[in-house]
Formats: sequence, C-alpha cells, structure tokens
Amino acid sequence: MGWVTDEGLITVWWLLALVAVNIGLGLRTWSRGRADRATIRRVEREGIGPVEAARHVDNERDAARTAVYLLYMEGAVDVSDEGVLTAVPDAPEPDDPVLSALLDGLGRRGAEGTRLYEILDEPDFEAYRNRLDERVPQVRRYAGRNRVASVAAGYALSFGMSMHALLVRAPVPVLGWHFDAWLLLWLPVWVLVALCAAAWPSEYSRRWPRFDRYCQQRVDAALDGLPAGIRTKVGKEAYRPTPPRRTSRPQGGPAGPGSPHAGGGDWADEAASSCGSGGCGGD
Repeated sequence: MGWVTDEGLITVWWLLALVAVNIGLGLRTWSRGRADRATIRRVEREGIGPVEAARHVDNERDAARTAVYLLYMEGAVDVSDEGVLTAVPDAPEPDDPVLSALLDGLGRRGAEGTRLYEILDEPDFEAYRNRLDERVPQVRRYAGRNRVASVAAGYALSFGMSMHALLVRAPVPVLGWHFDAWLLLWLPVWVLVALCAAAWPSEYSRRWPRFDRYCQQRVDAALDGLPAGIRTKVGKEAYRPTPPRRTSRPQGGPAGPGSPHAGGGDWADEAASSCGSGGCGGD
C-alpha cells in the first residue's frame, strides 16, 4: 500500500491515470473513425456529385447555391437581376438525381420563381432536400470534444492528486515542501496538464481535412466557367429577409387625433393634451 502514502508514487499513479484517460480518448476517436475512413475510401473510389460535395464542405445553403449554378450552366434555370430563379420550359432533364429533384421543384413554382433561401425549407423542395441528405457522405465533419474532455480530466485528476496528498500528509516530491503546499500546487499542475491537452484538435476543427480538399476540388471543377455575375445575382436572395422590428406604442390611451401618440401631433399638441382644456395653472 506504499502507493497510497508515498509522495512519489502518489504523483506517478495520478499522472498515469491522466495518461490512461488520454489514451482512452485516442482509442475512442480511432474506433469511431473506422466507419468514416471506410466511407471516404468508397467515395474517393466511386466519386461524389458536386452538390453533395458542397454540402459536406459547407452547409445546406452552399449546396443549394451550387445546385442552382449547375442548373444555370446546363441552361435549365434563368436567374433574374433580383436573384429570382425560374425553370426554363422544356429544359432537358439533368442526369444528376439531386439536380433533377431541384429542377422539378423549380418547375412547380412556374413564373412565380424561387429565391435561394426558399429551397432550404419550402415544401416544393422537400424531395430535393431528402435526396441530397440520402447521398451526402455520412462522415463526421468536426473533430469533437476531446480537448475539452482532456482538460476536464486534467482538472479532476490534478485536484484529486492534491487532495490525496493532503489527506495522507505527504510532502511535495522532489521539492520536499510541506504537505500544505498541495493546497496551491494543484492549480499550476492543472495549468500544465491543460497546456498538454492543446495537442488535441479544437472542437470545431475539421475532422478529415484531406477529404474536405477533395470535395472542394470537385465543386471547383464542376463550376469552372461559371460567370461571376451569376454568383452575384443568386447571392441577392441567399438569405430570408428579416421582418422589420415592431415598435411598441408608449403606454396610455389609444392614439387619436388629439392624442400625444398620434402620428401628426407636435409638442404643442402634447402640451395641450396633458394640460386639458382649462390650461395649466394660468389665469
């Protein structure tokens, strides 16, 4: 039981526990990534459509934008100066099933046309969205929370090590300090451990950067030759307009012709209304 009371062994065993936690995180990440690696190999072998590639690299909006660009390049969609999309009558059916579903939705809109943001949630484009979701590679796009987990484990283990040493009154190893020093020593130990946790990638860093580059190259190759003006036009209706904020009327009675809240009143009207017909303390 020397490891319970010996100051050197206390430190070694708690630090080994921290190492074990990080090894466990690494094994978990490797295990969860096996399916992703198999999917990536299959996609690189069989290929991926540009719309699906855009969805993997970015988001649904970028995928819809890419699909519109491709339909325009195939002569299946017109884009007005205001960014309204309309299907070209009797345009040939695209070979890509995702583009075909989008063109069907645009055709149902007729002359009314469509804005890019409507593709993301309108019922006419549900078939397009479902088909895209079915074909997007099912791989994790971000690295995950291993760094956070490592920092949290370091916090718990460094604090636990200090409390353990305090309970058994073990001096600080190597330095020979009194056991009371553990009250403050756990914090710099945790800071050092947290710096080591920076070896894990950030939670929002991309999980498979090489596959991301492959998908981006696929998108860039498909859109080669797209006129720059089309990007500008489509971008005009990329986001749903935000409704104007409603200004609340000040508390009081309804706004009438003689009310201070009426639109055409001025400060004189307001003074007359507040003083009443008898004046404000005058003769």
